[in-house]
Amino acid sequence: MPELNHYMNRIKEIYSTVKNKANDIDEIEVYMSSSGEEEFSVRERDLDKYTFAESGGIGLRLIKDGKVGISFTEKIDSNASIETLVNNAKISLSYASAEPDYNALIEKEDGEEVYNIINNDIVNMTNEDLKKISLSIEDKLYSLDKRIVNVPSAGLARYDFIKCIINSNGVCKGEIKNNITYYAEVIAKDSNSTKTYFDVYSSKDTFFDIDAFTKNISDNVINKLNAKEIESGKYKTVFTSKAMRTILGAYLGLFSAENVQKKLSLLQGKLNQKIANSIINIKDIPVFDKGIYNTHFDGEGSKTKDLNIITDGVLNSYLYNNYTARKDSVKTTSHASRGFKTPIGISCHNFILEECKNTQEELISQIKNGILVNSLTGTHSGVNAISGDFSLQAEGIKIENGKLSYTASPFIVSGNILDLLNDIEMLANDTEYHHSSIYTPSALIRELSFAS
Repeated sequence: MPELNHYMNRIKEIYSTVKNKANDIDEIEVYMSSSGEEEFSVRERDLDKYTFAESGGIGLRLIKDGKVGISFTEKIDSNASIETLVNNAKISLSYASAEPDYNALIEKEDGEEVYNIINNDIVNMTNEDLKKISLSIEDKLYSLDKRIVNVPSAGLARYDFIKCIINSNGVCKGEIKNNITYYAEVIAKDSNSTKTYFDVYSSKDTFFDIDAFTKNISDNVINKLNAKEIESGKYKTVFTSKAMRTILGAYLGLFSAENVQKKLSLLQGKLNQKIANSIINIKDIPVFDKGIYNTHFDGEGSKTKDLNIITDGVLNSYLYNNYTARKDSVKTTSHASRGFKTPIGISCHNFILEECKNTQEELISQIKNGILVNSLTGTHSGVNAISGDFSLQAEGIKIENGKLSYTASPFIVSGNILDLLNDIEMLANDTEYHHSSIYTPSALIRELSFAS
């Protein structure tokens, strides 16, 4: 496990060197990140693969006369690479456009800040512990149903991540964190068909309900064996937590101020307007007890804070980094994203659609003839971020007379994201917190189009 103090000392050394070599520059920012991944994968009751990989580097931004020059290197510990880093950033400056009103580094908000959110229980798991858990996942999957004929992959991976930033305005921050992810893929077969299912479970602690995890995978793949086609048409619908997470994740770019300013978002001009049903409340909370991807500062070093994006269906705010905030004459919402190789972008931290008190069963009971959609695929090609239209391959279960009836063969579900947000009639209390940085409950939707 890397030491945060080592990286903090190193970034200060790099900044000092850059400052001496770039004394004609108005503003300097050094960003450094490093990540590690250790994976155990089993197959046929034996260790199939063990990998350990580390990656990282340094990103430099120089600002002069309103122009930004950027460069990067993967050689964190090499002093010889710093001169090249500076020279490349200066070359980049010569090709940049001047935007003195918008190109600026953030100002110092507080003193030096170091955040250690490492879970030592994850760190202290031995390789034997990790192998044992991986084998147990595979064993349990085989034991649950004889129709599970193969487990192509089962295992886990633990990750650690460090980021540090320092700039010429006095910002100096560092953070280290870790998490662990369990995964499995199964193949089930009967006399009529063969089906597969894959799932993951991510956590920032070592609690892992292996029985619940494997049963969910087994139930899903076995149910798919008995699938029947549905009739094409319009149906009242329940999107599960997983399906809602997928569809909202596909449209996160709508909330980006950069996309709004480039006229690439449906939400342009809709600030302080009602864009969803009044039961819709969406927040971005960078640090909360169930958050897997908590962070205390963004890619520019700005201290993260809670943001109410949609309240009672009304759009309150876009997501801003410093550049886009200055363009709109507002303060950054601290949503700058970046890697050491990449320019500043915008992303969420923990994007949360607040749940209600209903159970998923209560949502299903509202439907006489409809569909429970439990997974969506094809968001890379089936989503139009400009119009908001989507047409996605999906899997789910037919609902009849308020109860789940039979598993449906794969189908296409179509609609529009703003229509969907307005047509949500009920939300459940079943948010899943172990898959991504998007947290959503199941939702009852008035109507969507389906094609078998």
